[in-house]
Amino acid sequence: MTTREKIVNTAAEMLSNNGFNAFSFHDIANIIGVKTSSIHYYFPTKSNLIVEIIHYSQNIQAALFEAISAKKPQEKLSLLIDFYVDLADKGQMCPIVSISSDMNDIDSNIKLEVGKFYDFLADWLTSVIEEGITKNQFATSQTPENKSMEILNVLAMFPILSRLGKGREILTSLKQSVMGNLTNGDIIDNKISLKAQEIGQQKETIAYQAAIIAAQQKVINLYQANETLTEWMRQR
Repeated sequence: MTTREKIVNTAAEMLSNNGFNAFSFHDIANIIGVKTSSIHYYFPTKSNLIVEIIHYSQNIQAALFEAISAKKPQEKLSLLIDFYVDLADKGQMCPIVSISSDMNDIDSNIKLEVGKFYDFLADWLTSVIEEGITKNQFATSQTPENKSMEILNVLAMFPILSRLGKGREILTSLKQSVMGNLTNGDIIDNKISLKAQEIGQQKETIAYQAAIIAAQQKVINLYQANETLTEWMRQR
């Protein structure tokens, strides 16, 4: 591992454990055994370092999403929640949560990157929910976008609950609640039933229209037959 990678990894862990204002370049230098000037060589300011940590964290999430891309929507959601349960169980937070408490003290570049990271998570989760709805694995009265924001807010609470002494079983219970809210069998069965009714009504409409067309064709045939008979009688 290069010095730069050591700096980023160490700073990411400290940010995750203690928040934005709870560590300095001096703290990082002491842990990895370099001079603070070495850190400044790679990252002139703390903001530069924080932005790199956000990118680093987003890459980790992107790798997770790529690894589970072929799984079913329910499995994708379950694995995402497990990722945050494990993080909270270690007493750690994702950068968004770590930085948000100090949002008033950070510069605009960090705020911009936090926003991009949040949008990245929300967009992915929205797509998973949309896929689940399409495949009748999920059902919700909310839009997929609003539902994804609700779930991300729940995940943001995990490390706070963990630090308040709530054990893994509480986090697991919350996971089951989130999953159950989206995979409620009664709601999904009702949705499928409504869809079946809709299809049945469409078939009835098509059959009715076909009957009308058939009746109209009979009238046309009778009209043509009458014209033929009239012409025959006229020619006699």
